[in-house]
Amino acid sequence: MAEADGRPAGGRNFAALLLDLRIQSTLSQEELAERAGLSVRTIRELEAGRVARPRKDSVRLLAKALGLDDEQAFLAAAGHGVARPVVAVAAPEPRGVRWRGTRPIPDGLVGREQELVEIEGLLREHRLVTLVGPGGVGKTELALAAADRFSGADTTVVVVDLTTVQRDSAVSSAILDAFGTAPGTTDLDDLLAGRPPGGLVIVEDNAEHVLDGVAVLANRMVRSFPGIGVLVTSRIPLGLPDEVVRRVPVLAVPTNDKDLAEIAASPAVEMFCRRAARVRPDFALTADNATTVARLCQRLDGLPLALELAAARAGALSVEAILTALDDRFRLLSGPRRFGAPHQRTLADTIAWSVDALSDPARQLLYRVSMLGSPFTLDAVIGVCTGSPIDELDIHMLLSELVENSLLQPVEEFEQLYGTRYKMLETIREHASAGLGSQDDDVNEFRDRAVTWCSTYADSLEGAWSSPDRDRRYRAANANAATFEVALERAAELGDWDVAATIVLGFRIAWQYQASVAESGIRWASDCAENVDDKETRGKLRAIAGRLSNLTGDVRAARTHYGEARTLIPPQSDMGLMARAGWVSSGSLLLDTSSLAEIPGVVADARNHPNVQRSATVQATCGLALARWGRLPEAKELLLAWEAALADPGVYPDDIAYMALSRVDAELGNLAEARRWAELARESQALDDPDRTKVAGCLAMIDYQAGEYERAQVLIDEAEADIRGHRGYFDYQVMVFRSRLARRAGDIEQACSAVRDAVGRLILEGRVVYLLDVLPEAVAVLRASGASEDADRLCGHLLAWQQTMDPPMLPTAWAVLQEVCGGVPLSDGWPASDPAEAVRRLADDVLLALS
Repeated sequence: MAEADGRPAGGRNFAALLLDLRIQSTLSQEELAERAGLSVRTIRELEAGRVARPRKDSVRLLAKALGLDDEQAFLAAAGHGVARPVVAVAAPEPRGVRWRGTRPIPDGLVGREQELVEIEGLLREHRLVTLVGPGGVGKTELALAAADRFSGADTTVVVVDLTTVQRDSAVSSAILDAFGTAPGTTDLDDLLAGRPPGGLVIVEDNAEHVLDGVAVLANRMVRSFPGIGVLVTSRIPLGLPDEVVRRVPVLAVPTNDKDLAEIAASPAVEMFCRRAARVRPDFALTADNATTVARLCQRLDGLPLALELAAARAGALSVEAILTALDDRFRLLSGPRRFGAPHQRTLADTIAWSVDALSDPARQLLYRVSMLGSPFTLDAVIGVCTGSPIDELDIHMLLSELVENSLLQPVEEFEQLYGTRYKMLETIREHASAGLGSQDDDVNEFRDRAVTWCSTYADSLEGAWSSPDRDRRYRAANANAATFEVALERAAELGDWDVAATIVLGFRIAWQYQASVAESGIRWASDCAENVDDKETRGKLRAIAGRLSNLTGDVRAARTHYGEARTLIPPQSDMGLMARAGWVSSGSLLLDTSSLAEIPGVVADARNHPNVQRSATVQATCGLALARWGRLPEAKELLLAWEAALADPGVYPDDIAYMALSRVDAELGNLAEARRWAELARESQALDDPDRTKVAGCLAMIDYQAGEYERAQVLIDEAEADIRGHRGYFDYQVMVFRSRLARRAGDIEQACSAVRDAVGRLILEGRVVYLLDVLPEAVAVLRASGASEDADRLCGHLLAWQQTMDPPMLPTAWAVLQEVCGGVPLSDGWPASDPAEAVRRLADDVLLALS
């Protein structure tokens, strides 16, 4: 430094000095760049003398990296100690150049239109937007597309790839490099000043590892330069007061792997098919492969990177082979992606990039929560996952760290009902599970903790049915369904069936709050019933399996389970009454006359039962069975007994019972009363009820009968939108009234489709009695479609049924049949010895005629 000749600094003089000092320090250009937080290109350009005047902050970073004592002398050598004219180093952007850096891939986004519109609006209003999400969720492509959508003819977009930037202090240099300036020639402020509003958008991509550097600069840019918008992608928010954060979700996957229309509408499926077609041009979604593609997308969580990597295998593997190979997804999805950031070229690298950045306790917590299932609750984390190095007092902070790093996602839906919940993508869960297995901790230690915790939890639910806060307690339990699954699997693995049965018995009501997990309850109740010795316990478990089977629409299985349960449990006990009422209800759906004979005894025992809630529920269940059987006055009497019991604080409103009252009054012609009951059903229906179609369909039926066709149409449209992908109590009504409205409007094709759907569902699920509501509508549709011969044949059979069989058709269905069946003679062969089989045969004929 003492040999600096004092001539005007910069250029070759500083270049030679820098080169000498670097060599004396035995550093390579790469090593000096890393120490200083600058790019290798900057070092190379400075030593070559191609920089007229190095930036002051760059010179200071170099002085520190070289360990120089006299920073001021080094600055002077670079030209910062002598007065000099300001050098304009940033050439004006060429006319027409409005994009610098990586451009969005054509056709790169699927299913992101809503996000694009939102981000464009946020940039215009707030100017600093951070897109946050797990690795591989598509933040980069979304940011690039949003910037492109935002920009106009006079807007410059500068894309800064921060992947290779190693230090916070080097972010400024990376931005300048992205502008295309000669390294070290100017301060960033020179490029940002004077921009008109909306004239410049800077996209800072992959910011999570240099978050402080990005945050400092982003804060200065948006506060000091009002013409600039900054769009950041990161797995962690910047934490700035001016920042607007948007989490980028995975692509929606189909909830139903059987419905071709729903599968085709899924963005995840669309993306997979587009990418697969690039390596296999003849690839397309078909009825034959749709189920497999849907399951593949579900297994991959709709994660775009995983879908892309899986689709790349379609050139060599069938979709079935790809799905099977997902048992070792990280090996399958290891390539062949050769573009993008290095840490995003394989699925394993993408996840590891985030996991490696965690603090050690947060990483250990991630590993441990991976065995809780998904979603899981805060209570489960505290109960199962604490212990060195994880202190219970730190759980909230550690969970926040995992959320901020996009490794966990809060479940915000119904948070007020279910409490704090988190979910983990299956891809992340597998990575974390492997991490847990590689630790010194025994994985089974935490699974055993889950058994203990769930057993204690199930015991705490004893008596919840009669408690004032039963809904809250059961919903909280339901929120832990995935963890209960883990505990039951471990108990079964150990052969501890008594413990498993205790958990199932305690958890039984919680399964009823969500039909999507009820099938798990059926399986565990059945497995436990086969493996426990106590007779009454077996009966209780069978009753639970029956109740859950009924909820999922498998009436035949419900009948079997209830039938066995009622032989094992004392008939006047709480669970005994439940089993008997369930057997009556399922029997009425299957047109089994033996069910009717048991109703008086069940009702008498219910009225003498000390639990008012159980008494009322059993009477309502029997009332609904009588309504199906056409015994409307008797049904209403039992349902009104349930309604009267609501005066007791231990009895709770039930939307199904209210709807049954509404249906009975509608059939009796009391439309005002029917509407009142339906509105009460709407008020009592849970916000998280997946079968929201029930009330809308019920109200639509009332409006139709009242001649309010437009209002009925709105309600039917609302109800039908919810039907897809699940089975419900009264969805067939939605389809019947869809048909009636379509017939009235002259849309016979839609009417045919609605009747086919209704008949097909009822046959599949075994709800035979409701076919008597649908078949008269089928006659009307067949006649309207010109199939008069088929219509007359079916009409003759139904007229014979009405005269000779029990139960009779309900008044609304009978009115439709009378309207369209004038002069048709009765068919022979009635009465039939097997009523259910006779109705199913008629339903099969309808499907054939309408096909």
